[in-house]
Amino acid sequence: MPAEARPARTLQEVAAVMDLGPLEPGDWRYVDISTGRRSPALRQLRARLEDAAAADDSLGFAKIALTGHRGCGKSTELLRLEHELAGPFTSMHLYADEQLLADYDYTYLFLWVADQVVRHFEETLKLPLRKELVADVVRWFAIVVTEQDETVRREIGLQAEAEAGAGFDWFGLRSRLFARLWSMVRGSREKRTQIRQTLQRYSTDLVAKVNLLLDDAHDQLERNGRPAQLLIVVDNLDRLAFEVSEPLFFQNGDLLSRLRAHAVYTVPVSIALSPRNIRGVFPFTYTLPMVKVHDKQNRAARAGVKALQAMIAQRIDVSEVFASTRVTSYLARTSGGSVRDVMRLVAYAANSARADDKPKIDTAAAKEAVRDMRLDYERLFIPGQVYYPVLAKVHQTKRDWFADLDQLNPERLAVCQDLFRNLLFNGAVLEYNGEENWYDVHPVILEIEAFREALGDG
Repeated sequence: MPAEARPARTLQEVAAVMDLGPLEPGDWRYVDISTGRRSPALRQLRARLEDAAAADDSLGFAKIALTGHRGCGKSTELLRLEHELAGPFTSMHLYADEQLLADYDYTYLFLWVADQVVRHFEETLKLPLRKELVADVVRWFAIVVTEQDETVRREIGLQAEAEAGAGFDWFGLRSRLFARLWSMVRGSREKRTQIRQTLQRYSTDLVAKVNLLLDDAHDQLERNGRPAQLLIVVDNLDRLAFEVSEPLFFQNGDLLSRLRAHAVYTVPVSIALSPRNIRGVFPFTYTLPMVKVHDKQNRAARAGVKALQAMIAQRIDVSEVFASTRVTSYLARTSGGSVRDVMRLVAYAANSARADDKPKIDTAAAKEAVRDMRLDYERLFIPGQVYYPVLAKVHQTKRDWFADLDQLNPERLAVCQDLFRNLLFNGAVLEYNGEENWYDVHPVILEIEAFREALGDG
């Protein structure tokens, strides 16, 4: 963000206001683009949380899955929702460690939640959890994780004789223990596997220990006059590949549902193509779709284009930076309705204009930006004979292309689903919904020659 909270007025200022990170509540760059999505998902999610906050305790805690493409704005909207629901809820917004996304597991999530709850209540809320309870949980983690490996015991700094000492300072070990465990999880696949397998043998006890901390967190909030409903948002899980997210949400989804706190988990859009139904694990599942910049008949969707243009205009003085509003319309349409891709295209175009010593972003600079993004996708589609016929079929039918194939055997179906999941994951195929679900290829792909040939336009 620039030093001044104002729209960019020069090409050089564009990069600062086009930061791809989520926006905190109150950020001047935020624009409500819900009219462009034409989806009730966020309103439904909010209503579900409000109902959970007002419900009798016997109904349990809300567990919600929010799915959608990376870059569609989930994190920003969740942060705003947490802020707006600050009356009934005390929220914690947690971002999954990006170093672990290729090898994620529920045990890391629970270890992480335990660490973050203790830290958040002590350092941020200034409402530390009961010392004896924290010490008991730390003792459990230390003994379980080190029970079969003396090397790990030494690395954590736990001496064998210390366990026998009644006066051992387990609470004082807390910071060092969690820091060392996370260091080993991040730094060594061998240690990570060892810690994961050890904690998996004690999954029931693991959940129980974390829930003891959550119970005390609720008590601390209530005793101190704070909103006593704890809401934990677990973000970045939408970045998990299918082979990682499938066991996390399906095989171990029941464990995620046992946390004694309200929770929202971000889920990869590709999980919708699992042979299992995500609603069987999380009955309240919502999808945040792309902004609709065109409809199923490939006609421009004016409301969506205008919403993205408004988002650009909030961050950039359009008259000073763009040659005309036709340029912002072109970039909005070519983004496919992805908030992230609008930002990227505008930043690319500004850089191109600067490189060519242009005073403003014109159509040529915008097309140069689209070309750069198109080349990024072309590099993904090798070998082309596998991808382009599939992409062409999706564009023609606006469906998952194998839906109309007859007599698919299970093996062939699995291959088709895996390919389509990858296309959803990397953003080559985008999901839209509202009245119905439908798909289309990213607009920049329409300009790839090999795609046009597969489409029959080459």
